[in-house]
Amino acid sequence: MPIWEIAAFTHCGRVRTSNQDGVAIDDRLLVGDMATPTNVTVKKDHCILVVADGMGGHVHGNKASRAVLDCLIAKRDQAMQPATCITAIHETCDHLHKLMETDPTTLGMGATVAGALLSPAQLLIFNVGDAKVFLHSHDHLIQLSHDDIPPADLSRSGHRISHVVTQAIGGSAFPFPIDPHVSVEPALRRNETLLLCSDGLTDMVAHHQIQDTLSRTANVETGTRSLAAQAFRAGAADNLSIVLARCGSPDHVRSHN
Repeated sequence: MPIWEIAAFTHCGRVRTSNQDGVAIDDRLLVGDMATPTNVTVKKDHCILVVADGMGGHVHGNKASRAVLDCLIAKRDQAMQPATCITAIHETCDHLHKLMETDPTTLGMGATVAGALLSPAQLLIFNVGDAKVFLHSHDHLIQLSHDDIPPADLSRSGHRISHVVTQAIGGSAFPFPIDPHVSVEPALRRNETLLLCSDGLTDMVAHHQIQDTLSRTANVETGTRSLAAQAFRAGAADNLSIVLARCGSPDHVRSHN
């Protein structure tokens, strides 16, 4: 049975007054402002990791990201293949619109989402919006997710000009079709690290800095701390969520539960 070493951190940052992000590690939900990363060791064949970035205002963004995380956690055992994962994401979107129907003050709330379903056989990667999933392997950082942003939203240097997304879970008063990005990747190996994050990290810390940090990081907790510190030093202008995961083995993984 695999052992997944996971560290996660979420915070409102230096500018925002509330944290609309949220993180899920298997059946565990992390929201609000964390002082330090949370470490989790998951000892099971399958594990879901999700980052949700809420949209739609102070309270409603929080509610949207929480609803998305709750729904995907509940559906995790039914979403282990691409087709069923896509179905779970569509059902999550439907659930968010039903919540809006029951409370009209929340109309337009939504969230971007990125996630990974870990198993010994494969990695199942999914996203809607601009939350991201990366694989760090052999000192290279490879983006596995697909950004739903307008092509003109990138400057020549590759930095985002605005925070417009072309699709999200919810995000409008009326349902619009979404096309979730789902891909199957080789299973996570013991010398590799999986990174999930909101744009609060990638807008503050350059790709090569993230890559270098993960190349020299001994464990997921240290890596998460370092990435969060770099984002804060750069100004932490948005909510920030980071999840790092590695596949451990019984002889070297410490239990943090």
